[in-house]
Amino acid sequence: MLIEVKDTTYLWLYRSIFFKIFKFTTKNKKLNKVVKALNIKSRKKRIIYIYQELSKEIDKYYSMDLCDFKDNKCVAQRQNKSKHINGCCRMCLHRTGGKCPTNNIACKMFYCDVALTNAKKLEYNDLALFKVFSIANQFMVKSDYFTKEEEIINDLYYGILISTVRVTYRFIKQIIYYKLGKKT
Repeated sequence: MLIEVKDTTYLWLYRSIFFKIFKFTTKNKKLNKVVKALNIKSRKKRIIYIYQELSKEIDKYYSMDLCDFKDNKCVAQRQNKSKHINGCCRMCLHRTGGKCPTNNIACKMFYCDVALTNAKKLEYNDLALFKVFSIANQFMVKSDYFTKEEEIINDLYYGILISTVRVTYRFIKQIIYYKLGKKT
């Protein structure tokens, strides 16, 4: 049985167990990815698809380097003549000299006011596909900074209780690592 998706209002209902047997369609091209996600019945595969497509969408929106890194200093650090390097990323365990290896949506969506002087900030509500995530998963994606994509996908799959323990562990590990002075 086919159900047409016209907007993102009822996504909470479409994700329910009652709609596992239905196939979704849409005439709205902006909702094609949402419908594709809803039609992926394997929860893990759906999470992976949504996460990777959101990441591509964010990269496409922010096609330029807003932080404008030069000599490992972002535009804000150069303007303020800060002694720190690597911008906000300086606290990340996975930091490298080049492109970020984590593919983290929370990090991709965070930009300071200085970096946003030449661009309009993309909000989570602007991303229709983001609304396919449950409220708990939306919270995890928004708040799980400095974590690799694989770990975040596992957190989203296992659920809020197990993920809370995993996120707390990573947070404590991050603080200890940063406080020991291993990252500048």
